[in-house]
Amino acid sequence: MEGSFCTAVLYARDMDRATAFYGQLVGWTAEDVPGTHSHRLLQSGGKIVASLHQIIHGHDIWVPQVSVSNVHGAVADAQTLGATLQGSIEIPGVAKLATLCDPEGALLGLWEPAPHQGAQLTDEAGSLWWTEVLSNDVARARDFYGRLFGWTSADTSFEPFATYGVFRRGDVQVAGLLPIGRDWDVSPRWNAIFAVADCDATLERADALGGSTMFVHTVPKYGRIGSLADSGGATFVIRGPS
Repeated sequence: MEGSFCTAVLYARDMDRATAFYGQLVGWTAEDVPGTHSHRLLQSGGKIVASLHQIIHGHDIWVPQVSVSNVHGAVADAQTLGATLQGSIEIPGVAKLATLCDPEGALLGLWEPAPHQGAQLTDEAGSLWWTEVLSNDVARARDFYGRLFGWTSADTSFEPFATYGVFRRGDVQVAGLLPIGRDWDVSPRWNAIFAVADCDATLERADALGGSTMFVHTVPKYGRIGSLADSGGATFVIRGPS
């Protein structure tokens, strides 16, 4: 759906390392996009769940993608609202992509289908479950994303956090908004959260594969949630049991 998250892209310096790590961690397979050696479609059970794109400079990072009908127009709107363009690419036969840095510094992707719509599987083990932005200025985030995508937001109860906001597009929940605590050693960012069958077992496996666990806790009604970095340093979140 336009204006909501459709997939996530892992920008990585070593595509083979990333492919091997996630293959062993969650069973993903990778398929090269015809005509390019820098983009792969990540699959679970034959269905696309995410994408992998090679970078030469910078650090490995997961970037959630919002579906838009016109990526150039969306970039212009975002820049008017205070965002900066970090880069753009076109994957022939897949999509046109742009990466934005929002006014607080959180990276967000824009995805114009051409004709690939994004993930074919979500909300199940081995696929994208949720996205959330960590913010130092919740009011600013509400205003920026509300004006850019037409999202509304409201606070909800989500232990162990004192406050947790939920963005909606119409009646559909599209993302979370989490205020950064004073004692957290993190900067504003978008989290890609993937469902797994067993959170603790997946964290143990990630550590054995060269990743590292950052934190893990239990969220009532939602199970175990853990934050980790993969073998290339890209951070993401898992939730399970799904």
